Amino acid sequence: MRFILPILITALLWSSANLSHASDIDQTIRALEEDILTKRLEGNYPQALALCAKLKAIPGAEGLGIALELDTQLTALSWDAQKSVATQDMIRQTNRLIKECKPKGTKPTANQLFLCGRGHFARSYLSAMDSKFYAAGTHGSDAIDAFEAALQQDPGLTDVKLPLGMAYFYADHLPAFVKFMAPLLWFIPTGNSDKSLPYIQEVIATEGAYADAARFIYSDLITQQAPELMPEAIQTLHGLTERYPMNPRLHLALIASYAYSDQWRAAYDALGPLRLNVDTDSAFQNIGHIWAVYSLKYLKQPIPQDIEKALLAIEPPDIPGWAMDWFTLAQGLVLDFQQNRPGAIEKYQTVIASENNFNSGWLLDLAKTGLNEPLFTLAPEG
Repeated sequence: MRFILPILITALLWSSANLSHASDIDQTIRALEEDILTKRLEGNYPQALALCAKLKAIPGAEGLGIALELDTQLTALSWDAQKSVATQDMIRQTNRLIKECKPKGTKPTANQLFLCGRGHFARSYLSAMDSKFYAAGTHGSDAIDAFEAALQQDPGLTDVKLPLGMAYFYADHLPAFVKFMAPLLWFIPTGNSDKSLPYIQEVIATEGAYADAARFIYSDLITQQAPELMPEAIQTLHGLTERYPMNPRLHLALIASYAYSDQWRAAYDALGPLRLNVDTDSAFQNIGHIWAVYSLKYLKQPIPQDIEKALLAIEPPDIPGWAMDWFTLAQGLVLDFQQNRPGAIEKYQTVIASENNFNSGWLLDLAKTGLNEPLFTLAPEG
């Protein structure tokens, strides 16, 4: 589950309202929308935000511009351990979108319901980050209701199926402790496996502006929860990294898909393009160092000195909050590699004591094993 938050927000970024008119203004709006999506696929978020500002200035496109801008900011927030993004302003933006569900003097259109749902969906994430789980659950349910209402009004509004499919997927794959309590917590959204991934596949099948974004989301979701589909995810993500080589999120998703398939050599080799295309001092490179250590652990090969040194030098502000326990355990692996058992055990104890209910069982089991035996051992020579 440690990848869910960042992966949840990344997916929101690719959805947008359908614009069916052929006027010059509509064509300008559509072109800007597609440019924003392309910039995000390329990993160029500052340029995407600049284009969002242009879109908001066009009459009739303010809501769409706000939605795209908000989504882009949320992605940045998911990688920002210091939460330097102005979240209060983002909350005001979600309120602006949520109002689309209740326009004055008329019923909302399908596009207005779509924008409203996106406002609720973003607000759900912001609430979860602040541990306001009641608000997160109610906004999540309201998002699903708005998306479904938009589809009921306009069954041809295929783009709405991307965030709706995601919402159903995550509701259907809640952590065990949440599922246990779900019958008592009426505000927890209800999942729907029949609609989740198939909805996202429908967006891919359109081969429209959002098809590549949907491919990324689909592959990332099945990497987490559908191991039988992993070969498809790997093939798709490999193609996306070739098409958009400067986007580190795509490279990291491909590395994760190899790792979850126990293809540790391929995972380690896939770090090469990441290092080539991403700034050396970025959070993405830091996540790459973590993957390198896990890969080498399972390959039973020595950790190169530069990676060893870099990982131990990383400070918490340089790692997204959702990756902290994963990072701490990787530091324990390096200390075990250095034969520093007291230091390694301290790291494993920190992971166990974090009481993070969203940690994967694999991570916690590994930390518990590390209390009794070194987790990093080398293959016998010869």
